[in-house]
Amino acid sequence: MEEKRPIDRKRESGGHTDIGSEEDGAIIEMKNIGGRLLVIKERSIYEMVMADTIDPERTNVNLPTTIHKLIIDKGTESETVSRTLLSAMTLFRPEYISNTVDCPKLIGLTIDLLSEISILEKEIKEYQFAEKTAADEYEERRNQKVSYKLPSVVSLESKCKTIFQKADHIEQTLMEIIVKFYPNLGLTKQSHFPNFHEKLQEKYGEADPFVEFIKKTVYFMQVIRELRNGFDHRLEHTKVFDFELQTDGNIISPTILLNHKKVKLERTSLSDFLEITTKNMLNIIELTFAYLAGKNVRTGGMPYQVRQIPDEKRRNKFVKFSFWTPIGEEGFYNQ
Repeated sequence: MEEKRPIDRKRESGGHTDIGSEEDGAIIEMKNIGGRLLVIKERSIYEMVMADTIDPERTNVNLPTTIHKLIIDKGTESETVSRTLLSAMTLFRPEYISNTVDCPKLIGLTIDLLSEISILEKEIKEYQFAEKTAADEYEERRNQKVSYKLPSVVSLESKCKTIFQKADHIEQTLMEIIVKFYPNLGLTKQSHFPNFHEKLQEKYGEADPFVEFIKKTVYFMQVIRELRNGFDHRLEHTKVFDFELQTDGNIISPTILLNHKKVKLERTSLSDFLEITTKNMLNIIELTFAYLAGKNVRTGGMPYQVRQIPDEKRRNKFVKFSFWTPIGEEGFYNQ
């Protein structure tokens, strides 16, 4: 019997490893998604990569047996993570979803989606902090009766361009997920929600709950799309206004306006609209996932259906939907 090389003994021996730090909290779940081992903690998510994945020929004995890559610095305690990635992991499971759908691929795309919405939230918080700082400094100077200086947010248009690019990227990634469920509807990942609504209505009819929901999202998604285009190409129909002095001496905070020929947004507080943008994006992602899963249930077995989980039965308070099985008096929520 051929003696094992040192690298073989190292790679094949047992051991233990610490993933992340104490600040990340406890490990809640480990999940193999299409060959990717995700380690989900309370305040972070890591991917654990084996040395043989990186070096299958076993040429580098100094390579650590396991390598940990931080996916995102949020975990199960995060509402954003729970309503996107954890919801997808609850719903997009091959034991429930039609076998024509590549569930591991969906989870991979949802990780991309989570990255985009996390960056969007970060950019919005940074903008809101900059606006508040400018307003607070103005109030402080005014109370001290020092020289008059109008507050402003530096690089306001550039900040808006970045924010609405990210928001538009979320729609594009969500469309890519949708196309995985409906590859024959004539949609591509470059399609947009108005196209999706038209195709969905042709398939299910105007009165279908999924169609009605997507119809309600179309206006908001069009606004986001045209704001992105407007800031990208400096178009006249898209305007953002910095702090402005009114004739009565009061200051109004930055505002945003869209006057596109197809869709309009009345001049409104930029900070308030950005707050709505984050909330709407999360709602649209979460409910779209639930409808997609419910419309694409595996047939021929147990009569699964997607239902909202009662608050008192949730494993994670932010994961609202799961497949429900008619077992027992109240049925079973497959979380």
